[in-house]
Formats: sequence, C-alpha cells, structure tokens
Amino acid sequence: MYNSLYSSHDRIYNFEELDFPSSGVELEGGAKRPYVVFNMVSSVDGKATTYQGKLSGLGSRPDRLLMKRLRSQVDAVLAGGTTLRQDLFIPTVPPELAAERQKNFLQPQPLGIAISNSGKFPSDHRFWDAGKNLRMVLVGEDTVIEPWLEEKAQIVRFPTVEGEIDLKQVLRVLFDRFQIKRLLVEGGATLNYTLISQGLADELFLSLSPHIVGGVKNLSVVSGDGYGLGESDLAKLKLRSLYHCESELFLRYQFV
Repeated sequence: MYNSLYSSHDRIYNFEELDFPSSGVELEGGAKRPYVVFNMVSSVDGKATTYQGKLSGLGSRPDRLLMKRLRSQVDAVLAGGTTLRQDLFIPTVPPELAAERQKNFLQPQPLGIAISNSGKFPSDHRFWDAGKNLRMVLVGEDTVIEPWLEEKAQIVRFPTVEGEIDLKQVLRVLFDRFQIKRLLVEGGATLNYTLISQGLADELFLSLSPHIVGGVKNLSVVSGDGYGLGESDLAKLKLRSLYHCESELFLRYQFV
C-alpha cells in the first residue's frame, strides 16, 4: 500500500520519510555503491525540457522545496555535463537546512559532482563558485580537459567502455574512496537511462507538473538509444507514496 496525501507545500516529504539507507548497496563481488536516488520533474505528457530544450518552466515552489530537502539528506549530488550546460545547476542546501544535515552527520553542504564523456563544461557557470573542495568532475581516463577546470574542481578519471565512462566503477570509487553513501542524481535524461539500464538505481522522486509541452525534440526524464531497455528488461517500479498540492503530483517510486 502507498499513502495518498493532500499536502501544503511545506509538508511534502518530511525528513523522517527521507531517511535514506547509509550502509550502501552491495554489488557483485562484495563491493558496495551509494544508495542512488533520482529527482526529476516532468510535464503531464512526459517532457522534462521545454522551450528550445531548456529545463525551465516546469518546476514549482513546492518542487523546488522538495529538491532542497532531498539535497539535505545526501552526501553528494550528481548531474551530467549536458545538464550543467543547459541549467543553473547549483547543488547547495540553504542555511535553514544545515541543522538537518548535522543531525545526519553530513557535511554542511553536499559535494557537487558533474560527469562528462567529452569533458566540456561552461567555465562561467556558478557551479564552480563553491570552490574545489565542494566540486568534483568525473571524466574518462583519456579525456582532454581545459586547464582552468583543475583549479575549480577535483578531477577523477575512470576507465571507459566504447567511449562511455564505466558507471559501476564510478559508484564503487565514490563509495570507497570518498565515503559517499547516499547519492542524489538530478539528470539529465541520458545519465538517468545509463544508471537505470545497468541496475544502478534505487528510488525515483518524480514531480508531475500540470503542463503540456509537446515537441518531438524535447527530452523525457529518461532517454537512451534506439527503443530503450526492451520488452523483457523494462525497469519495474513500486509506488511508495503520493502527494498532491493543488494540481501538481509528487510521486515516490522504489526500483524493484
């Protein structure tokens, strides 16, 4: 059973509900990875981007509040390079949630992580303002990066398979070397698809925005090559809870 609750925006997912496991998730061979949670917003017709592929226009005040609460419960926040190029991705927690992080023995701010196969990032993005200790970039072992990036973030390189970073190795290193036990993923669609298709996903928070977007070029929440995972490999979800505030729905799913 799941809870279907009407809620004012300040009561959507209290901190007791967001008590994510901190012991890690076991991989084959006894290694562990972080508990991986996704947070996305979508229009009713399944679009995650709007005008000219931008990410603006769908998120509401309750959705933004939920985003901050989720960030307050994790060790790190991860986004793909495309998200950083298209969005004002600044994974910080406001001062009023600092006490909540302290209660969970977390650092004052989550580590902000960007991952890219190409290594191309916008140098003028506010993401870099937090300083090198709070920013990390994940790239392939042979990826060429611009010199300024090494001054703005910790650079961690990983093996690649057919030009793609090995995400299982990424998660193992984040858990073992950087003590990241709870990881929040904020897109984009390709990163979401890759993690989910490899079974590296635990929960999905999906805000369903009361808008119709349309347009074949706008992305969905999850987007991969071809026809996706295939009929026999469809990712199965179990609905854990459902809130609604005015005309917006807030769904929490567990990956089965």
